[in-house]
Amino acid sequence: MISNLLTAGYQYPDGHSVDFYGVEVIQFYVQRFLLYFSDMQYTSVCCMVLLCILTLIVLFVLFFLKIRRNNRDRRAFEVARADLYDGFYHVLTSDIMSNYEDVEMACNATLDNIKKKYRPEILSRLISEICMDLSRELPSIPNAETLCALTGVKTYYERNLATGHLVLQTLQNVVNMHICVSEGLLAVYINHYNDNVRQMARMCHVISSQADPYHYFISDLENEHGVWRLMMLHRLFAWLWANDRQMPQFLILTENIKNEESVRFLIEEVAYWGSEREKAALHTLFLSPNYTYRTAALHAVALLHDASQEQAALDSYDQQPESVRREVLRVLAAINSGKHVDFFVHAYRTSSSKETREVALACLYSYGSAGRYAFEELRGEVLESKTDRVLLDQIDAMAIINQMRML
Repeated sequence: MISNLLTAGYQYPDGHSVDFYGVEVIQFYVQRFLLYFSDMQYTSVCCMVLLCILTLIVLFVLFFLKIRRNNRDRRAFEVARADLYDGFYHVLTSDIMSNYEDVEMACNATLDNIKKKYRPEILSRLISEICMDLSRELPSIPNAETLCALTGVKTYYERNLATGHLVLQTLQNVVNMHICVSEGLLAVYINHYNDNVRQMARMCHVISSQADPYHYFISDLENEHGVWRLMMLHRLFAWLWANDRQMPQFLILTENIKNEESVRFLIEEVAYWGSEREKAALHTLFLSPNYTYRTAALHAVALLHDASQEQAALDSYDQQPESVRREVLRVLAAINSGKHVDFFVHAYRTSSSKETREVALACLYSYGSAGRYAFEELRGEVLESKTDRVLLDQIDAMAIINQMRML
């Protein structure tokens, strides 16, 4: 049947014949078609119509095959999820380092049978889904790399990186699950022309390299990046900290980076992963020439609830613009030492900014019993001022709503 489709022939009137094979068959019929329409006025139009019909047929076949493949992958993933989810979850949340016996016992199946029944991409998708769910609660999932190695997923990732297949997706999975891969495989993508591939490869380099993990860090942070990448960096720092890896020197890095958003991010990260010396030095940025850095440093101190830097924040208040003054007020409220009720009242009465006055009242309201008493005193003083009375009522109403949300 197939041989008949790939061969054709033509017999001349004198009895001679010519046989065609393979591509020559297609050429023969195309030429016959063109010869048939050669005397017609709309030959080019007919050719275009035929070409469009053939193109639509090809696209329809490809579309049908794509749907069929997606349905097949979806069914395979659902089967894998039903059979292996509980076992993989148990392995990933185990406190001890698992081996192949633990995996087989948890999944009630041998690793050979798991590899034969499920393709590596299906297992990769399942493990990645579980790791993403666990990452909301755990800073590190130590058995993720072990499970990927035992099930062949790590080999699948390395093969993708070596062959250039699904590179971005593979790098994202490697970063999300914090899997160490060969630096030789990453070398091709460290300076890749695609920004997303390059950034993911450099994050993989931080995970995989023991000698110089932050070699590309400064140049990488000079580039523009979105919120999602900053979230991934924050999670990466959490993994490094949980695994006792060498953390970057955040404040020293800020001296060599010109991108303001990157510097702001690094200053705020000091509150989470910085050394004790870096945390104690945040007050040196309260009067930085850059207002963004001032705000970031104050925000970090507020996260730390560091009472030792409270006075430095208070002393800098008069030298700050209104936007930064609001951060100073939030720092004092976060530390909540109980010493600055009068300061909040003073800020409310003297500020020319409506937003700053709102922040001062909100901080005063949440500043313990003394702050609440001062807030009620202010409410009694402004009975004649409709604007101020509405402002205090709004603060009170929002506080009640927030308390109800916590129930």
